[in-house]
Amino acid sequence: MRQFILLSTVRCLLFILLSVAMSHTTWAYQAELGNAKNLLAQGENQSAYSQLRVTELEHSGEPEFDYWLGVSALRAGEPSHALMALDRAILRQPNHAGARMERVAALVQLDQLGTAEREIKQLQALSPPPEAQTAIARFQAIIKQRQQAKTGYQHQGLLGVDIGYDSNPQQFPNEIAIDPLHPDLRRVVEELIDLGLEPNGDPSQFDQQVFSRDASTYQRLQGNYQGLFPIDSQSRWRINTTGQAQRYTEMAAQDYDLTLVQTQLGYQRDLAAKRTMTLKGSAMQGWSGPRQSRLLTRWGSGIDLRHPFGMKNELTWQLDAQHNRFSTANNNYDSGRLGVQLHTNHTALRTHLTAHIEHEWATGDRDGGDLLHLLLGAGIDYPLGDKHLIRANLNHRIRTYQEDGYAPLNEYSPTIRRDRIWQARLSWLHQFNTDWLLEGSTEVERRRSSISFFDMRRYQTQLALRYLF
Repeated sequence: MRQFILLSTVRCLLFILLSVAMSHTTWAYQAELGNAKNLLAQGENQSAYSQLRVTELEHSGEPEFDYWLGVSALRAGEPSHALMALDRAILRQPNHAGARMERVAALVQLDQLGTAEREIKQLQALSPPPEAQTAIARFQAIIKQRQQAKTGYQHQGLLGVDIGYDSNPQQFPNEIAIDPLHPDLRRVVEELIDLGLEPNGDPSQFDQQVFSRDASTYQRLQGNYQGLFPIDSQSRWRINTTGQAQRYTEMAAQDYDLTLVQTQLGYQRDLAAKRTMTLKGSAMQGWSGPRQSRLLTRWGSGIDLRHPFGMKNELTWQLDAQHNRFSTANNNYDSGRLGVQLHTNHTALRTHLTAHIEHEWATGDRDGGDLLHLLLGAGIDYPLGDKHLIRANLNHRIRTYQEDGYAPLNEYSPTIRRDRIWQARLSWLHQFNTDWLLEGSTEVERRRSSISFFDMRRYQTQLALRYLF
């Protein structure tokens, strides 16, 4: 009898302890959920998402938890995670109207418009109240606008005026002297002069030439037009035309005044798995100097393949070829380039990485012959609210010529020219409204070369006002 009473007492105590533990766990779970809801109400979306994500393994599969995890993930800019959590909630409760509404929002953010339309039909079958009907109508308008943007004609234009300062338009070292005569010829000329034999013309033509940088302010006018002309639901024509004219104020820099006009025609087609292929051809004409003499004519062709992967990454492969003809035939070359770009959207910023390799085939007697060009680059776009953006870019380039050359610039000793170039640019952009954009930027460039004549530093600052239409 005593054993029976003891066993009953133990069972009763275990039941009480288990009940207390379960009650405490339930209370703690509800407290966490309530705290996350309060954070969402206060606009602390990232904090609410971080708190719920920690306990996802423990509470995943509970419709209420999955719903609020989906809401917080969506508000924190994680639509893919939100979609997974909301799908779990709907799987357990197919008539969960709130989860289906948030699922529509996640699908729209992910640009899965067809799936969003089907989800709206499921939602409407639940006879939503007037407030929900208003939200549904808003989503339908967004979906319709985006679908029209994909299939309708689009035109964008830009007109801009820039003022800036350039510390080294000539891209010269601080100061360097170059002897126009080979050392052996220099000795002959000096001996003739010592003998009283004056050379024909001005003797100063044989003096050393001193090259130095001269800073200058400048003004730039530019315009751009981009047009999109649909062919069908999966293909379209793209036109991009740009013109710009830059003028320096200092006389010493006006040889580097530049005018460019470029146009590009592209055929773009959507492929499977959200890939996009673009075939393009381009033409450019450039003029330079105070009299704006012809500088360059360029013809180009290429193909881009855009490949999104994951929910936040986009990889673009680029293959280009160019045909370049200068006013000075010795500078002519043809080139081929293979490049790749990776764009990633993070919660608070966007990043991009760039790499390309380019080979130039000299078609004339260009000093140094062919050229191999490598580039690595990285950039960050950091939005500050709706109207401000901080943009930072860093590039490193290595340019290696394939033949000995540049003897007159290297004490008449031909050698391989190899340049290493660092470029850093920091910009601030402020958009007043849909029409006006202000940009301020500063750029630093440092070039180190195997030939000291090409060593240089360059600093530029710029303020630009652009009208968008």
